[in-house]
Amino acid sequence: MKDTIVNEIQIDTRAADLLNLESLIGNHIEAIEKLKLELKQNREMFEDSFNSNPTFREHSERVKEVTKAKLSVRNQIAKQPSVASFGQKVKDIRFDLNEKEKTLADLLLDYKEQTGATQLSLLDGREMEIVLTAKLVRHK
Repeated sequence: MKDTIVNEIQIDTRAADLLNLESLIGNHIEAIEKLKLELKQNREMFEDSFNSNPTFREHSERVKEVTKAKLSVRNQIAKQPSVASFGQKVKDIRFDLNEKEKTLADLLLDYKEQTGATQLSLLDGREMEIVLTAKLVRHK
């Protein structure tokens, strides 16, 4: 009987802790959303300060023209076969790098789950720490 009461108290405590944690998460999400809105409003006012200045607007227009010309020349150069092959190699290497990094992340998670370790010694003797990150995204 005593064990049952202790178990029920532990379950109630865990449930209360979980509800408290969910509340803290909700409060932080709300605070982040408010700060993002405040940031957006202040950034718009900041940018409007520049855009309302005629000299700044004139220079911005000239920069846009020069940027457009630069992009046009860049695209012409990028179409040259030798340059295009380098461009494709860069894309392929970036893709391979991204895939290897994803695989490494999965391997590190497996390593941490299997060993409980948060550090790893590399072959060259460097000590590395396994760092996990969490991110909240909208449910689809």
